[in-house]
Amino acid sequence: MKFLRVLLMLIVLGALTGCEGSYRTRVVVGTLDLPAGGAGVVRISILNPPDAKMIQVGPTGLLTFNPSVIQVISLTGVNGFTVFGSTINNAMGWVQFTASFPGGSIRPIATMDFGVLEIPIIEMAVQAIGPVGASTALTITAVDLFTDRVGNPIPIGPPIAGEVVIIAP
Repeated sequence: MKFLRVLLMLIVLGALTGCEGSYRTRVVVGTLDLPAGGAGVVRISILNPPDAKMIQVGPTGLLTFNPSVIQVISLTGVNGFTVFGSTINNAMGWVQFTASFPGGSIRPIATMDFGVLEIPIIEMAVQAIGPVGASTALTITAVDLFTDRVGNPIPIGPPIAGEVVIIAP
């Protein structure tokens, strides 16, 4: 019975604090089935976000892709985030970016359902140039900076890679 009370107390404490600073926070790159020759959007999200204000991939980190399969057209911030700077290198197959939430931060509302919360922060427009059946991993090699609303670094787990698969139109 004592174990059950301790467990319940830990669950309630985690829900009330939002688990800020937890290694359960991760950056997720989405997946997309893209018709040959078509264009689409891949979302970059924060999984179990704490009080997040800014993310930077670069100058060390890269979001990599196979440039013979897709080309990146643009990056756009969503859900209050703005992309302030980006470098797209379609010849080598990588992107670097900085995005921030001007005037605030993502502060998720604590819910009692204990579900996983994923909030998109960037939409990456891509163009299919590879043949049907080709695919590319979308891998973030490192997140250089991830901060809360007052500029403190937020520890995160390894980024979760995405994928684009070229399908028949």
